[in-house]
Amino acid sequence: MEYKEILDFESSKLLKLFNLLKSTNNNRSLEKLSAELGINTKTIIRSMKKINTLFKQYQLEEHLAICNGSKNQIYLKRDNDIYVEYFLVQYFRDLPEVTFLKAIIEEEDIQAKQLAENLLISESSMRRRVKKINEWIKKFDIYLKRGTYELVGEEEQIRAFILQFYWFTYQGTESKFLLLKKERNKRLTNQFIQFFQMQINDIQKETLFRIIQIAGWRYQKGKKIWIKEEWKQYIENSLIFSKFVTVMKVDEVALNWDFEELSYLYLIIQAHFLPYFGASMQAYIIEEHYLKKTSCFSNTLVATNKLKKVFWDTKFCHSIASVVTFLGFHLYYELVSGFKFEKNQSGRTLQENYPGFMEKLEVGLCELIQENSIYQRIPKDALTYRYFMILSSLISPVYSEKRIYICLLTDLPLEKEIELGQRISTFFRGKFNLVVAYARTSNAISYADIILTNVIYQSLNTKNAQMVLLVEPYFSEKVIFQIEKIIKKVVK
Repeated sequence: MEYKEILDFESSKLLKLFNLLKSTNNNRSLEKLSAELGINTKTIIRSMKKINTLFKQYQLEEHLAICNGSKNQIYLKRDNDIYVEYFLVQYFRDLPEVTFLKAIIEEEDIQAKQLAENLLISESSMRRRVKKINEWIKKFDIYLKRGTYELVGEEEQIRAFILQFYWFTYQGTESKFLLLKKERNKRLTNQFIQFFQMQINDIQKETLFRIIQIAGWRYQKGKKIWIKEEWKQYIENSLIFSKFVTVMKVDEVALNWDFEELSYLYLIIQAHFLPYFGASMQAYIIEEHYLKKTSCFSNTLVATNKLKKVFWDTKFCHSIASVVTFLGFHLYYELVSGFKFEKNQSGRTLQENYPGFMEKLEVGLCELIQENSIYQRIPKDALTYRYFMILSSLISPVYSEKRIYICLLTDLPLEKEIELGQRISTFFRGKFNLVVAYARTSNAISYADIILTNVIYQSLNTKNAQMVLLVEPYFSEKVIFQIEKIIKKVVK
């Protein structure tokens, strides 16, 4: 979740400065930082001092430091990017806004005056923050009850909010209420994994564990899930769901859960983890979706036809992996709305790397959003990133980009030259639309964008206008990066 919308000016500018410094290894002058952030240089200097103080406070000063290099060039010195994330987790934890959110989620007895005193801010400042938070969570169809600050909204929305809050803000670290019945919930988690034949790593197991913990905790407090009419298509007359209920009811923890709660867990786990289910389980679920013509199956069909129309100049066919990924993604947004499905890669990065591909995808997505109301429940950046990931597994994202021809003109042994060409093709596959040719004819040289050679002779530069790079026979990684720089120039 994006918390920058609820931060006050001071916290927001400090976070922007830190994110700007961590986003690149290049040095920046104070003046350039000032121009990019819209903040004067004196304020930036104060913010840098405060960040360095926080590094010490969080015992990260040996791993992180904002340094002033030659010619007043500012940069973030770091041992490892993992310490950057450690800092952000600690920083967010200490913010008044996050402290308040934690208190209302855990339903502590909240008094704005007492909370303001604990956080060393004025009561009016606390109330302004609460108002800002309330406006922010409304986009998730949740609001704060006046006076008690209780979270009000549909239970599935509240649970999705809690999951993302604890996972993305606290990075999976323990919280007091999540310690309740921990061993029982771990046993139940393993039962889910076994039933669905899931192949997931430790991080994914932790997410599954959190989903079950939060569901159990909320259910115990009387916060029940109510099955919506549109969800019934996935559980009624479903052999898999019937078997699921039978298996889960054997466990003493699940035994106390009602039908609605088990239905919710069956659906939300499928939405999150369907691509990681066992092959036979995936086959049964796909068959049920197909036979019932479920909403998420229909949405997958609509999306596929739209994308085939937009990407008309190349053919693609679904794999089982792409089908279950589509089904899980669409199911997630039938259960909840407004939340991000995953931690997205920057859309700007995708646009910079694959402009042609992203332009076509954007056309398709705009038409889908305009023509189908279900897509209005999905954040645009989440939709873009997920569809890009699915589609790029079926089509090379560089197929419509400018094709770059690299010609090898060497006196190396044939097998060595071929090995060199294969290394270049493998390294840049999926990154650039690249063709490696060998200078067997004069035509191969004439249409090349880049010529690689291990021998310098005078006529090479006089005859050819292309960029020429001298490479050593053993071809180090340094040469690969030199080639990449030249390719980027050619692409521009």
